[in-house]
Amino acid sequence: MPQMSNLLDRTPLTHVDVAGTTIPKGVPVVLALASANRDPKRFRDPDRFDPTRRDNQHLGFGSGVHICYGAPLARVEAQIALGALLPHLTTATLVEDPPPYRHSAVLRGPRHLPIELAPSP
Repeated sequence: MPQMSNLLDRTPLTHVDVAGTTIPKGVPVVLALASANRDPKRFRDPDRFDPTRRDNQHLGFGSGVHICYGAPLARVEAQIALGALLPHLTTATLVEDPPPYRHSAVLRGPRHLPIELAPSP
C-alpha cells in the first residue's frame, strides 16, 4: 500500500544535480513521495495490490533518520494478526480491485478497503 503522507518540500542550499537535471540553489522543490513506491522501473505492476509481493523496498515507513519508530511494532502486529487469521481462510480477495483512492495532494490511500474472506472448510 502507498504511504499516507504524499508531499515533502525542500529548498537546496547549493546547486544540485538530480538525474541530469540541475536544481538551482534556493529554488523550492516539492517531492511526491508516494511516487517512489509506484515507479514501474523499480516495482513490477506497482498499482496492483499484491500481498504476496516479496520486494519490500518501499518507503511506507520512511527511511534513514526519518524512519518511523513504530514500524517494527506495526510489522509484528500485522504478523501476529495475519498469522492468527490466515490459517482459517482459503481466500482473501479485494471487493474492488484496485480499491478507490482518495483524490488529495496531502493524503494518499484507499477511501476504504473491503475484503471478501472465504473460511476454510
